Amino acid sequence: MLKVIKAVRFTAGRKKMKKTYFFVMVLVGLSAFLLFGLTVQGAPVKFISIATGGTGGTYYVIGGGMGKLIEKYVPGVKVSVESTAASTENCRLVASKRVKFAIVMPDSAYFAYNGGREFGDKKYPNIRGVMAGHTSTMHFIVRTKSGIKSLADLRGKKVALAAPGSPSAFIAEAALEAYGLTKKDYKPTLLTYAEQANALRDDTIDMACIFAGVPAAAALDISSTHDVTFLGVGKEEIRKVTEKHPYWTAGVIKAGTYKGQTVDIPTFNSPAMLITSDDVDEETVYAVAKAIL
Repeated sequence: MLKVIKAVRFTAGRKKMKKTYFFVMVLVGLSAFLLFGLTVQGAPVKFISIATGGTGGTYYVIGGGMGKLIEKYVPGVKVSVESTAASTENCRLVASKRVKFAIVMPDSAYFAYNGGREFGDKKYPNIRGVMAGHTSTMHFIVRTKSGIKSLADLRGKKVALAAPGSPSAFIAEAALEAYGLTKKDYKPTLLTYAEQANALRDDTIDMACIFAGVPAAAALDISSTHDVTFLGVGKEEIRKVTEKHPYWTAGVIKAGTYKGQTVDIPTFNSPAMLITSDDVDEETVYAVAKAIL
């Protein structure tokens, strides 16, 4: 009987040891997995964040593409793509070192560095430019039946601008100013690009101002269903605007880009740009730029 009891105790002890051993091995394996997840061939993983824009916008899509290229071609790097309120917020995020990189419009970067406009007296001298990206083009669109032939004809009219402080609003205001129109001379309304297309379709605005890559989805939308006219900007007005605002350049919407558009449309361009801060090491900046290019 005593032998039986000892055998039972011995068997129970062995089972307990096996469970303990198994538990220890699981912990060791998990630790190894976590350690491996934070290293690449013995080197620590470097985490990089890229501030972009809204999840439904171009910046977020481009940032995602950048992230994939960086992870593919830069060993030991993991990228987090952050959805933000775009340029103005992105400049502040980079300057405060809350993200490593960000996609912004050059005018926002200019005023973030020098102060003024949406940044007021605040300056962020630690931001640095890395590279230029895709180009956005200003589309001034009116219904053909409106009889509006020039930006000068917008006096007293309803002009759709994007969100306050957006590049679209600033460029539209500057272009109208070049034609002698102040904000008191027309009726601004704040609408998204999709809302502008719908409002133009419903005749609740007189002009849409869409600042996006060509072809712009909202411009394709309205031009495919209604007769619209794309207003060009005169050479003298372009000169006035670009001299005063050197971060914008002359651009053109090529003939045939949109339905019914038979001539080139002179307008404004502005490339997006990737920025970082002066505390990000040169090796990282070079590796990121090389991977993207």
